[in-house]
Amino acid sequence: MEIKEETNVRYQGKISLITTIPKTYVKALNIESGDTLEWTLNTKTEKLELQIIK
Repeated sequence: MEIKEETNVRYQGKISLITTIPKTYVKALNIESGDTLEWTLNTKTEKLELQIIK
């Protein structure tokens, strides 16, 4: 099964961008306030992995 969502990105301050986590993912992955998102980018494949740390 594949779930696909789109979100808009906007500036937060002068050097960072911010977006939201779609409700579909929040429910499916049981993401809660206070959880940490760890972002890993493979620069060779340009694949982004996101891990939720409780």
